[in-house]
Amino acid sequence: MRLAFAAHTPRHGRITVHPTPLAGNGAYLAHDLIRALGKHLPVPDEAHPLPAWTNNSDRSWHIAASWFIALGITRMTVCRAHRLSKPQWEHLLALSALTRTRLTLLCNGPVPRPTAALLDTIPHRVLDTTRAATTHWRPLSGPPVSDSYPWWQHTTAFPPRDAELWFRLPPQPREPLTIKFIPGAEPTGATPPLPVPGPHQDPSHPYTAQIAARIHTRVAHPVHAACVALRALTGYSSAQIKTLHERSGNGLPEIPAWARLLLDTARHLTHLRGHPDALNVLSTPHWEHPEIEQALRACRLLPTPRARHHTAPVTTGTRSTNRSMLQARAL
Repeated sequence: MRLAFAAHTPRHGRITVHPTPLAGNGAYLAHDLIRALGKHLPVPDEAHPLPAWTNNSDRSWHIAASWFIALGITRMTVCRAHRLSKPQWEHLLALSALTRTRLTLLCNGPVPRPTAALLDTIPHRVLDTTRAATTHWRPLSGPPVSDSYPWWQHTTAFPPRDAELWFRLPPQPREPLTIKFIPGAEPTGATPPLPVPGPHQDPSHPYTAQIAARIHTRVAHPVHAACVALRALTGYSSAQIKTLHERSGNGLPEIPAWARLLLDTARHLTHLRGHPDALNVLSTPHWEHPEIEQALRACRLLPTPRARHHTAPVTTGTRSTNRSMLQARAL
């Protein structure tokens, strides 16, 4: 166990998962994998329950697989595997085959016979000595596989702290996305937003680092995370993002590296769902928009209020006449 946990180095493509005890089948193990990658499901309450996808086993495993592919995970260790059910082993083996991840099942006790029978169907080897385990989990040398994604080392709190700073999203543009769209341009009379760095600013900017770390930590669904990132960069609403077309000169502004990773993961998820030719991988049904709003709140991002246009009251001749008569009577 000590060697397995020491081998947990996501930046080098290696993760160690400690399954939730007595969680049962379904999506629980997939959620444990997602958390091992540094992603968290939102904390439910009476007003905001868990998103619908968290109760769907297939969707949860697809989300886990998309993160594995996008983040370059090559090795996965699952602890206390002897307590997992046969369907959970089957899910892990399928995930390993799909993502080409080397799977290590750490068994701290005897494996039930129906589950052990799965090993007869796949090539594998048994490590039953300390020397073999030390060699298997030896520290890796060389540059990390995700060197371009430094937010692996984020320190964002989860759940969010009550006193945490909120950021204002850029104003929502009135026009649809065009080639001439300039990120950060504000419509006349809009409420000035809190400073949210645009895609061309230094990625080490403190605001950029905070927003990126929050999104990468607190939004487990890659499509929702990408939508939140795009809203933070452009101010578009979920309805406007849904109308984007990714491939035909839509004028999408240059996206920083921390957000490109989210878009890449969303593309992988769309492909795993069986829609590789989707023109817009960020298109979400309207019933998922409240989940995106929930993700915005978890990241402490506030939409900018729409500008209010006040028109001067028109004084008619009748009103002017009546006002003159009142003044005369007062005199």
